[in-house]
Amino acid sequence: MNPSDAIHRSDQELLALYHREHNNEWLGVLFDRYLHLIFGVCMKYFKDEQEARDQAQQVCLHVLKTLPRHRVTYFKSWLYQVTKNHCLMQLRQTNRLHLQPLAEGKELPDTGSNAEIHDKQEQETKYEYLEEAMAQLNPAQRECLELFYLRKMSYQQVAEATGHTLLQVKSHIQNGKRNLRQTMERLEAEAKK
Repeated sequence: MNPSDAIHRSDQELLALYHREHNNEWLGVLFDRYLHLIFGVCMKYFKDEQEARDQAQQVCLHVLKTLPRHRVTYFKSWLYQVTKNHCLMQLRQTNRLHLQPLAEGKELPDTGSNAEIHDKQEQETKYEYLEEAMAQLNPAQRECLELFYLRKMSYQQVAEATGHTLLQVKSHIQNGKRNLRQTMERLEAEAKK
């Protein structure tokens, strides 16, 4: 099949072709399809058009680098999550690195001991693993976990928001937690190699 005929193919077909042929043109079709989504999410977080364009480009590069390692079922949902995580990570890093000028005669603030700094770095690394593990969950598990833990919704509220049954919601949350833990353990083990 010719990449120019790809606009009529589903996301799943394009992903299958991309993984089978390792041809970035298939991924390019997907990027064309969802570039507005990437840019829109970046605009939401950065509120500056040029910064949003720069960050959207960084997201595309990140996807090019990481997609070969992932088996993504729902590209649009996965891409949205990757973009959102990238934006949050960038904002967190810039806030952490933001320096305030000292008034004359004031002392430098205490930045903490080496142990505290090490603990913060470990915590940051675990957060990065969590973000990557969340991106690897299937969309139903990810959505249920986010609604239940981050938005503090009850099982019933999650069921109403997603259209899943109460039993499905409980199953998605339980399986999602297990999958998160396993993926994070694998990521930590890979990092130690």
